[in-house]
Amino acid sequence: MSIELLHIEKILKKIHAAFCLKKHTLPKLKFKKFAPTEKTLKRWVTSEWLEYQAWLFHHELITLADWHNLRQEALSWESHPLISVITPVYNTHIEHLFECIYSVLTQTYPYWEMCLVDDGSTNTHTIDFLLKMKFLDKRIRLKRLPQNMGICHATNTAIDMAKGDYIAFLDHDDRLSPDALYHVAKAIMNEPNLDILYSDRDMLSPRGLRFMHLVKPGWSPETLLSMNYVCHLTVYRTQLIKTIGGIHTLYEGSQDHDLILRAAETNPHVYHIPKILYHWRQHEQSVALNEKAKLYAYEAAVRSIQHAMDRRGLKGKAIEIENLWRGNYRVWLEPPHEDCYEILHVPQVMFKNQLSSFIEQHNHVDKEFIVFLGPDIQFTSIDACKELLGWFQIKEVGMVTGRIVDQHHHFLHAGIVLKPDGTLLRIFQGFNETTPGYMGATSIPRNVSVPDPWCFALRTSLYKRMGGFDKNFVSPYAVIDLALTMLHHGYRLVYTPFARFISDREHLGFDEPFESERSYFQTKWHDFLSKGDPYYNPYLTLNLVDMGLNLDVPNIS
Repeated sequence: MSIELLHIEKILKKIHAAFCLKKHTLPKLKFKKFAPTEKTLKRWVTSEWLEYQAWLFHHELITLADWHNLRQEALSWESHPLISVITPVYNTHIEHLFECIYSVLTQTYPYWEMCLVDDGSTNTHTIDFLLKMKFLDKRIRLKRLPQNMGICHATNTAIDMAKGDYIAFLDHDDRLSPDALYHVAKAIMNEPNLDILYSDRDMLSPRGLRFMHLVKPGWSPETLLSMNYVCHLTVYRTQLIKTIGGIHTLYEGSQDHDLILRAAETNPHVYHIPKILYHWRQHEQSVALNEKAKLYAYEAAVRSIQHAMDRRGLKGKAIEIENLWRGNYRVWLEPPHEDCYEILHVPQVMFKNQLSSFIEQHNHVDKEFIVFLGPDIQFTSIDACKELLGWFQIKEVGMVTGRIVDQHHHFLHAGIVLKPDGTLLRIFQGFNETTPGYMGATSIPRNVSVPDPWCFALRTSLYKRMGGFDKNFVSPYAVIDLALTMLHHGYRLVYTPFARFISDREHLGFDEPFESERSYFQTKWHDFLSKGDPYYNPYLTLNLVDMGLNLDVPNIS
């Protein structure tokens, strides 16, 4: 039994004694009773991975002094949103359940309630423990269901119990970082109109040690059609959840994915907290360790994506990607008629004669869509272009780019990241194209900030509305600039690996230095570049193409 659980047991004995003596008042349990020990804080940042261990000690809350500083800051705020932590419980191992509840009790932000719903547990240890824990703190609320109804029903029951302004979802065997709700509340204080917040997460190994970090991109609606990348920790405005009808029981096992897909359709204000605030536990009964534990969840996810497409009027089909780990999906979107688009094979000299002039002199401006293919870029089949164009069914998508490989099946393009100095990072360039990438980055359709300048499709009408290419550029920076202009006006860009192209070139960098153009580009987009690429987590390296953790990055507050 852990030290923390022994401490709680002592308090529970006092409560039990009070009941036995028929006292009318329970022992007063102040917030400070549940401050973690420094030993606990350090244990909670212990990792299975040596490098990750060092990173955690640099970035995580590990001292009691820091914990108290955040607590005092939270107590000093003039307003404080109440956050309802929603946790359905079913036959949970009490060590895991305790750590889950204890991670809420020891939050630096004290303005929360925890809504526990026991979904008809049959394990007497689980039941007994829950009945004791509800007396531990008045912020812990418990409701027991007479029989097992499933996680969707239990979650809706907990939502109905919630009195908070916001709802945070916490699984019964997982753990929150001690500063999780602090960062959620602080973000809400800074932007009171937020509807959805999500954070980064990692996993707890069967030994209870942290590993397998997942640091996420900014809000990416098209990526959500490929995977539920937000997952844990996710926090919703309570009114939003009630407006969209709570959890739908049709998607048992993938209810979180369905919820975020429906919420995304309300045009919500979303904020990504770039901190690892949630720890997803691996054990034999969890999908985190055993992907076969809940096979029905993947089937439900396909249904939820397909129904999202149907609601949005998108013609196509959702399927699971078979050559990736479970939980990754592909949406095939029906392309436009062939007379709606033109494929332009653009020579190298085009960049010296202006892209706008090239389009006009070839009289292709009357086509609804244009596919640009640069020197030596060839599609492997006509379906590659159709894969690009299908994404234009989504009216907010302004540009689409595809996968490019060389003759040896190595990546030339699997997505581009913009660095603060205006240069480009081609993730996984040179890797074999079977490499799935971090978060499946090379292998799933996802949102990106810019396309490959040698391979992209665009809407002609949007191109005209944006004023065409900036004539100050005579290099591929013209394409990058146009992409950011579209992004600035609320249009999104998509990378799809299913639009596959091939080149006999060894690299796709700019053939000339164009230093003056880079300088102009950096000046023009300084504010955007200084904030970092929105689709690349600030904790990831910009020095290597493998999307590893940046071990030198300063802490992000």
